[in-house]
Amino acid sequence: MEHSQPPHGADVFASHASCDCRLCQSKRDAVRRLVDSFSHIPTRWLAEVAAGDFEPVEWPMWGTAFIPKESIDADNIRKLLTEIVPTDDEQQIFAEQGWSEVADTGIYAIELDGELILGIHGAGYDFYESHWAPLYEALGYQWHETQ
Repeated sequence: MEHSQPPHGADVFASHASCDCRLCQSKRDAVRRLVDSFSHIPTRWLAEVAAGDFEPVEWPMWGTAFIPKESIDADNIRKLLTEIVPTDDEQQIFAEQGWSEVADTGIYAIELDGELILGIHGAGYDFYESHWAPLYEALGYQWHETQ
């Protein structure tokens, strides 16, 4: 019996996360390049620094915050900011403290001292597939092969 590869993107979630074709791998690499281009900062450091100069800030659950190094990335992300429409008490707190959501990516953003800080309020799942790939797509970047 011949064993064949499942069709492109045919995993149980109907996504391309497990597809090994050249196009999907190229896009995953592009998404990783985007995330790698951000500064990764432990949120506990930010909490300590912010405590001296700002009102107390609630930080998203994941222990790392991300700051775009390139101003063009920060500017493009700012264009995608939307108001958080709270569906629970935690989201209400984030909204009241000035956090926004970046498009429909599940990534939160706040501006502190002129820096755009990104955070993810979650843990235990694939952030690349759930948050970073949607951000890459929302930004309209084309750093990957398409043909």
